[in-house]
Amino acid sequence: MKKNDYKILLDKYLEKKSTPEEDKKLFCWLRIIETFHNWADEQWELSPDEIDTDIKERMYASLEATIGKDAVVVSGTNRFRSRILCAAVLLLFILNSGLWIYYNKDDLQQANAIITVDRGQKVQLTLPDGTLVWLNSESVLTYGNRFDKKERIVQLTGEGYFEVATDPARPFIVETPDLSVEALGTSFVVKNYSYEKLASSVLITGKVNIETPEGQRLLTPNQRIVYNKETKKIIADQVADAGYYYNWKDQILSFEGETFENIAHTLTRYYNLEIIFESESLKRHRFTGKPGNTSLESILQYLSLTSPLTYEIKDNIIILRENMNEKKYYERLLK
Repeated sequence: MKKNDYKILLDKYLEKKSTPEEDKKLFCWLRIIETFHNWADEQWELSPDEIDTDIKERMYASLEATIGKDAVVVSGTNRFRSRILCAAVLLLFILNSGLWIYYNKDDLQQANAIITVDRGQKVQLTLPDGTLVWLNSESVLTYGNRFDKKERIVQLTGEGYFEVATDPARPFIVETPDLSVEALGTSFVVKNYSYEKLASSVLITGKVNIETPEGQRLLTPNQRIVYNKETKKIIADQVADAGYYYNWKDQILSFEGETFENIAHTLTRYYNLEIIFESESLKRHRFTGKPGNTSLESILQYLSLTSPLTYEIKDNIIILRENMNEKKYYERLLK
């Protein structure tokens, strides 16, 4: 087939008139195109200026969501397993063939909404169904074409607190790379940062079903599930105070049996700084308490009162060390 033949297939695909066989041909071509980079550069340069930039971006997001996992592009010796790259191919077709006229208002509304929270910030939002969401710093929430009349699915990386609007006919599901949480009407916390080895969820009210690669668990209020991404083990336990796990949404820091390593991650996100451990063993110490909404130095003082911790502040970097004299004292207490 010639290149123009594939443009015709794309035309039919966007009008939802293509057959499964035609779709297969289109995506196979995307997989094996050898001249993608040069061709894409040419098409982008030729794209008409009259198309609004915002519309281009929303079309791009919608296409990326539509293509899904099947898109694989090969260029020379480099293989790009990327939905976004294939979406770019389709977007370039649209920009330069006049096909963008088929993307009407309803199509654009299906494009994914992506909410990104910078380090040191928090965001509160209301989803289209009335669900309230608080996102902690360095979190990303995505929703769109899978948030519809049959189900309400959002994707999360980072940490979020959800107060789900009741709708028995439409399950509400939070998907993360390592676990998913399903609820009909409830409130819960989900935490899964890519650089932390633990993914967890704590139920505040109602009931949720937690699914991990190792199985499912049903939680009741004040229960927590923790999935260890390294060992693949699941731990479910009862928490003394669920508030410890969502006080952050009200700018209040609190920890229940958290390791210093995890606390350092929290402080890094909260205060937008860097923390360095000079002693690996210090990471394993644990702390329970509610420092509240206070200064970083006050929190470090809290930690140093319950452990052999000493610290140094240099500009935007915190250096944590072990006080060897204090370490011997705490070791005797633990015997």
